[in-house]
Amino acid sequence: MQTGPVHRLQMEAWSIAISRLLVSVVLVLISTLSTNTLILESSGLAPAVRDTSTVALIWSLGILFTLQLWPNFWQDASKLFTSIIDIALVLTLFTLTGGLSGTLAVLPLLLLIANAYQLRGRAALAIVWILILLILLISGLQDIEWLSSRTLIYIVALLTVAFLADNLVRSRERNAIWSAAREQEIIDLNTLNREIIQQTDAGLLVLDRQHRVLFSNPIARAMIDFQNDVGLPEALDLLRPELADFLYTQGSRSEKELQLSAPDGIGKKRSFWVQSVALPNTPYNLITLRDATILRERQREVQMAALGRLAANIAHEIRNPLSAIRHAAQLLGERTLNDSEKRLLNIIDRESQRLNRIVDSVLEMARPRAAHPEPISLAAWLPVVLNQLREDPGLKDLQIALDAPNSLPLASCDPEQLQQVFANLLLNAARYGRAEDGTLQVDIAVRFLADRGELEIRVRDHGPGIPQENMERIFEPFFTTESLGTGLGLPLVRELLRANQADIEIRNHRGGGAEFIFKLSEWHLGTPL
Repeated sequence: MQTGPVHRLQMEAWSIAISRLLVSVVLVLISTLSTNTLILESSGLAPAVRDTSTVALIWSLGILFTLQLWPNFWQDASKLFTSIIDIALVLTLFTLTGGLSGTLAVLPLLLLIANAYQLRGRAALAIVWILILLILLISGLQDIEWLSSRTLIYIVALLTVAFLADNLVRSRERNAIWSAAREQEIIDLNTLNREIIQQTDAGLLVLDRQHRVLFSNPIARAMIDFQNDVGLPEALDLLRPELADFLYTQGSRSEKELQLSAPDGIGKKRSFWVQSVALPNTPYNLITLRDATILRERQREVQMAALGRLAANIAHEIRNPLSAIRHAAQLLGERTLNDSEKRLLNIIDRESQRLNRIVDSVLEMARPRAAHPEPISLAAWLPVVLNQLREDPGLKDLQIALDAPNSLPLASCDPEQLQQVFANLLLNAARYGRAEDGTLQVDIAVRFLADRGELEIRVRDHGPGIPQENMERIFEPFFTTESLGTGLGLPLVRELLRANQADIEIRNHRGGGAEFIFKLSEWHLGTPL
């Protein structure tokens, strides 16, 4: 649909042309059908009036025809030309029908209104004065006193009509400009809102009272696998029964984390944070879907940022007094103590060491050093490292079964950081992976994925596994299920692996126990050290 100033000018041109045509038709009918001298003051002039009206009719049809063929015809020059022709025709009819005392004395008034729309401003004002002078001249030629009361009243009427018409046109133009600006603002805002809705990382669904999907953005359609090619409302009960049940049970204003199954019912379930809000003063509900995994990742980033700020203070506020405590404990240990005092001293030493490890973990989490990858032969490196880790008192009861073929290619990783990864995973297994018969065993298997150029490492315990409700939070900093845990061991594993361009996932093994899986890149010549 065409809009804007050009369109408005064309509409005005058509309006004036049609009005001119209607007036011309009326004049032709009056001059042709009427014999009443009250209408045409001198019946002998009826043929002249009829001929002039016919010319005006033909002129009006010609303008309409021109506008139809050349829509841009309505320019300043053409407006002035048509105004001059209009003045000539109107004054001819005005004179033939008796001038000021004639039945068509109203025609100049109509002409002024049309000129106010056509010419505007100074040009319209010039037409007013030209018309007044010509009317005075015609009145003089008709032996009418120029400054008679009737003439003065008519001139005042002409000026009043011209003034009111000009103000009306100006007001209309201001309103049109304001309306066009507001309309453009609305269009721009709608475009912006549409772009925001399309680009947002949240899925949006608009439902009616029958819980039919009326609108959905691309993210929402991808999340619920909704392919709406016809654009018709779809029942949410058929698309995603879990979402429909959420609305029925939780109401129109609620939020909850939901597990949505794969479209085929076979794939892995995905977690979404779902919010439902009733739109004010409408019968519609807005459902917002966000990937719960991404939200948790963002929350983890916020936690890590806070942890970084905290770590700077921990180094000075805790480590200095902790060193003083340990030094004082060492000095006390040099004295002769009874068994009770030795027990208390051991508690001080053990807990201060534990606190020192927590500080080290926090600092490592908050400010991990950059990885320095080296070529590592896991088949030869792992047995050495595992023997070193067994010296930790917390791993003395742990049995480790290693499966790392000698044919494995070299892995690319920072050896110190990789040793810390295995240390944390083994300590986690020793704490949570005890089997029902009381034994502690960890299976470590390394496989080379030739098609991906990666070495896959699996670390599995034989314990009870991880509850499903904790699976998504297992790598959150400070998340722990026991009072003695710090909740930093597994988050540190993830950060260290990410520093080496790797990531880690966890699952419950079908044979029992928890299984951690991560992949290291194969070492290639030219890999930066």
